[in-house]
Amino acid sequence: MVPSPTQLPESVPSDAPPEASPSSPTPPIPDETSTPTPAPTAAPRQAVPNTVQCFGDSMINSLCATGVMSSALPGFTVVNNADGGMTSPAIATMAGVYPLSLSRDVTIPSSGSVKLGQPNGLPVSAGDFGRFVMDTRINGIDGRITHRPDLAESSLQWSFTRTSSGAATLAKAGAALESLDMPLPGATSIIWAGTNNLFSPAQIKRDIAAMVSLHQSVSTAPYFVVTIPPAWEGHGALRTLNRLDVNAWAEQTYGERTIPLADYLSNGALYDAGITRGQADLNAIAAGFNPASFWASAIDKTHFSAPGRAVSAKYLASFVRDGNTFNNANSRFNASSTMDVRVSGSKVTVSGIALDYSDLFNSIQVGVTINAKWMGATMASKPSTHLYAYGIPGEHSYSWTFDLKPGSHFICSVAVGFGAGEHHYPACRSVTVAEPTPPVGSMAIADIGNRTTAIYGWAYDPDRMRDAISVAVLIDGRWFTAVSANGPTPYLSWVPGSHSFWAAAKLSAGQHATCAVAITGSGAMTNLGCQSFTVR
Repeated sequence: MVPSPTQLPESVPSDAPPEASPSSPTPPIPDETSTPTPAPTAAPRQAVPNTVQCFGDSMINSLCATGVMSSALPGFTVVNNADGGMTSPAIATMAGVYPLSLSRDVTIPSSGSVKLGQPNGLPVSAGDFGRFVMDTRINGIDGRITHRPDLAESSLQWSFTRTSSGAATLAKAGAALESLDMPLPGATSIIWAGTNNLFSPAQIKRDIAAMVSLHQSVSTAPYFVVTIPPAWEGHGALRTLNRLDVNAWAEQTYGERTIPLADYLSNGALYDAGITRGQADLNAIAAGFNPASFWASAIDKTHFSAPGRAVSAKYLASFVRDGNTFNNANSRFNASSTMDVRVSGSKVTVSGIALDYSDLFNSIQVGVTINAKWMGATMASKPSTHLYAYGIPGEHSYSWTFDLKPGSHFICSVAVGFGAGEHHYPACRSVTVAEPTPPVGSMAIADIGNRTTAIYGWAYDPDRMRDAISVAVLIDGRWFTAVSANGPTPYLSWVPGSHSFWAAAKLSAGQHATCAVAITGSGAMTNLGCQSFTVR
């Protein structure tokens, strides 16, 4: 079935006519787990040293046919076996996986083009096969097959164009359409297929597996399978779910030979391209698309802008030339953090740095648990200028202080990364909060006349000598006031800070009693004494 106009792949016009029904029965689709046997094709060409061949649709065509990939791989020969609008079975057929043959006699003219008619051997129905381009040899004559079912021009339906003139030749029905685009011996293959038929993930998997198998049969050089970046729709759409399914299968099946481009575009590519994430990028990523800075246009969220093409080509080149691997590339998406724990009395401070290498301009959250209880999260968004010397911009420090009871405490943290990759869990720490040391001090009273009594003295916390503490004053068993012990105490020469206190109470004549209680910040208390006195 041809996709509806709102679901057309790549650059297919929305007014494209529907596919004609194939004249031959639809071939059976093999089991999802099976891999087709590579088709016998023309004798493979010899590869020049350091050759990279690109198999795919418009996505990789925009890199390999435009010189962008060549710029990213100086010294390499880039062979483009990709074209716009191609489905995975069409790409695999172009690569030589599925053998095609003429369904009727055709006279190939001495020059120019001829209509071949729909060939035998299509791996899927003509409607699902879609566009097709392949360098071909028929009865020893080289040329190119072009099939554009999305266009009304009949001259572009299964058309064969010779690459050089020669004698007219009759090619009989059953003649092989030999692929000249099959993998080259000694060359590296990059396979990026599936964007245009995401409605059929099982077929995509079969076609990619067949192309990998064919590459391995002719070349000892590496192959790489590129994960499919966001296309057409965002989160929740069926084709998006199918895309994620195919990508997960590729990662599991091909491991280190997988290039996680789909994740990279939203997790590091902007930074590598020298682009600071804008709100439009964040909104696009949140909706399940590529960053807006990489869109070809405001309405084309699938194909790449010039920065998107350049950074994608460099990323692919890092695998071909620099030995990058899936696991190494994937670690780029992980968060990283440190955690330090300091105890001061009852105060416990958790601090460190936390960042996500996917975007070093972005601050991330740090969550904290104490004794397996979630305490919440804070942003690692404080200045981290000490990291600038290591090429790490942005703000990534955090600090969070808790007031804990005496005893042992088990403290853990997690740096919460964004997008792809794993969160980071630095080693947990066990700390002990000691029982608070009671404050020390002294109290005295004095009659200062006019029925007024002064309550005075000094008090300090042995654990935090510089801090001023509070002193509660009670008169006749009732609360009177609280004062801060922060006055001068030159007579306490061994104690830093100022720790004297003073309060005055105007009382009725008769017998009274006053008490003073020193209270530290940790809640430890000491009764500084009680005194009885007479007001006359």
